[in-house]
Amino acid sequence: MRALIVDHGRDRSSLVAARMLHADGWQVGTAAWRRSTVSHSSLCGPHHTIATAEGDEDRFIADIAAAVAEQGYGLVFCAYDDGVLALSRRRAEIGPEEVVPYAPHEVVERAFDKLAFTRAAEAAGLGVPHTVEATPEALAAWRGPVVVKARLHVPHRYRTCRFERAADAAGFVEQLRAEGAAPLLQERITGALGAVVVVAGRDGRVVAEIHQRCDRSWPPEAGVTARARTIAVDPDLSARVAELVRALGWFGLAEIEYLLDEDGRPRFTELNGRFYGGMALAGRAGVPVAAIWARLASGRSLGPVPQARVGARFQWLNRDIAASRAAAGLPGVAAALALAPLSAHSMVARGDAGPLLRFYLPEMARRAASRAGIRRGHE
Repeated sequence: MRALIVDHGRDRSSLVAARMLHADGWQVGTAAWRRSTVSHSSLCGPHHTIATAEGDEDRFIADIAAAVAEQGYGLVFCAYDDGVLALSRRRAEIGPEEVVPYAPHEVVERAFDKLAFTRAAEAAGLGVPHTVEATPEALAAWRGPVVVKARLHVPHRYRTCRFERAADAAGFVEQLRAEGAAPLLQERITGALGAVVVVAGRDGRVVAEIHQRCDRSWPPEAGVTARARTIAVDPDLSARVAELVRALGWFGLAEIEYLLDEDGRPRFTELNGRFYGGMALAGRAGVPVAAIWARLASGRSLGPVPQARVGARFQWLNRDIAASRAAAGLPGVAAALALAPLSAHSMVARGDAGPLLRFYLPEMARRAASRAGIRRGHE
């Protein structure tokens, strides 16, 4: 059983996925435009050099098809949105249909479309932020702070920006439109980030589920998880998410994100239908979501799926240190360091030191040297 993981070269989630797949008996190959972080793992086999989906989609598809033909991969996963969408749309060019383990393309596109997702989540009874297309009329009528984002991150990932007034957002709206995006206006929710992570079977039934909450993010405006923990499953939320997944027709892994509003209610913002940044938390909680997805996609016996352990922790250490320093100074840094041995990490795992020693630490040294050079240049 062989699986190929395609990414941009630096995706930590690919590394976590490779470890989960290897533990379940898969031989894992890697693919990116350069030697990737995950390719340094001792658990992975061949690395394939491929074009990026946004750089040359035809070459991207042809390169993956060649890798599949050469190594006989039974599954091909991609760790970034436009790559997933390209694979989904052109799966017939890769090999047998089951090699690309995603729902039909119209389902994938609808789930990744932030406006369509918001409408589907609302129909399933989930709270959502008010979201509309960023027309001139909508901009003129908008009151209060606003988030401007792309409806779909194709042909590449677009920036998301926050504004205190819609009038201030007009220039960014036009910039997104000029770059080829369809911009949206979305109500700004400022509470804690959370997510419901599910793996769904081909019949739409949720077979694995984790509820989690972010305790630290960095940088603050980007909302990237620096510290998170698993929480108890909320039965009502679980039922509504299951209805959303069924209504979408989703298959496989999905991280469905929300923000807590001022009343503490979840307001769902997007679905990540791929490997995601804090996926090591699911593994720490006892639910190897990548392996479960691969078993469903390949028709292997699933067996009993464990319930997620409540209170498991995840940490992106350098970002948690930065966030903790900003929030509480040196005591915050000390608290972050104390959590490190108790938490799951994307880069660090017992028995797999290659990515840390051969990629991460040398990169940190280069960055430190660069910062030192900049400081000397200012002196």
